[in-house]
Amino acid sequence: MMLRLIRNRCLLFLFSLIFLSSSSFAQTYIAGNIYFDSTGFVEYRAGNLPIIISASHGGTLEPTGIPDLSCNGTPSGFIDSYTKEIAEGIYNTFYVKTGCYPHVIINHVHKKKFQPNANMTNAACGNIIIEKAWTAYHSFIDSAEAQIVQDYGRGFLLDLHGHGHSIQRIELGYLLDTNKLRLSDSVLNIPTNINKSSIRKLIGSNILNLSHADLLRGQYSFGTLLENKGYSSIPSSSNPFTLIGEPYFTGGYITRRHGSRDNNGGLDAIQIEFNQGIRFNSLKRDTLIDSLTSTLIEYIDYHYFNQFANNSCSVLSVDINETTNAKINVYPNPIKKGEHIKFNNQDLIKK
Repeated sequence: MMLRLIRNRCLLFLFSLIFLSSSSFAQTYIAGNIYFDSTGFVEYRAGNLPIIISASHGGTLEPTGIPDLSCNGTPSGFIDSYTKEIAEGIYNTFYVKTGCYPHVIINHVHKKKFQPNANMTNAACGNIIIEKAWTAYHSFIDSAEAQIVQDYGRGFLLDLHGHGHSIQRIELGYLLDTNKLRLSDSVLNIPTNINKSSIRKLIGSNILNLSHADLLRGQYSFGTLLENKGYSSIPSSSNPFTLIGEPYFTGGYITRRHGSRDNNGGLDAIQIEFNQGIRFNSLKRDTLIDSLTSTLIEYIDYHYFNQFANNSCSVLSVDINETTNAKINVYPNPIKKGEHIKFNNQDLIKK
């Protein structure tokens, strides 16, 4: 009788949760589904992880009705080749590794016609269609951020780009110029410099209580985690800063707009610039995708959510009675279509 009462109360509790997830927290986008904006130029792959992948300069479409950008002088004739494919690969590899999806936003239009990594004026040069695409690109990021904040409280954005610099290494942009990176750890760790970083919120709250300098180039920094997998990266423990005269991308508009330096929302952000040596070789690119996915999992696990690697998109696991050890699980994250409910490992609802 007691077990039946507990079971009934459990069901009532769970039905209430499902009602809340489908009403008060109704979802516009379903994890695992792909959406396009009204122009057809911007793709959003909805996720259920606290990770956003942005690929703004890898598109190849050159619509005849869209003129080349002219308001900023001669537009670049080069795209960030294969960054779109890397973003798609990360999305698929995450699902293979975890059964969950990151949020992915992709621009399919050539960089010389549309540059989402700039403010609207410079991104569209007054073209109404491109202005719509620009609005959609950043609205998709905003929607993904809102979902992440609702489900996890905080998250991380990685903006993918490609560089043509002669030094074959990955460049990680935290909105800090080369002079800032050359500062000592103690100076990097003062509030003035922390407030200039695209991971400002993470510096203030991370599991290992690491400093700004540690998060930039320490043992558990994003660059060092990549270097542990064989990818020369800067900044990292091996390459803490650039030498005078060496080229380096510090990060652009997307990192500023959506990262925690300028945005009080729930995202930290890093711009990542891949060298041509790993982008242009299909075998190396596939290995990079796998390594980058593993690095993202490690980074979130070390700094944001402990044991994230083992519980990537679960949101509820609660003991309701210590004497009976009855346990409820709702999975996966309710933003996916359908719910599964288990009571003591027996299916109660599956739809």
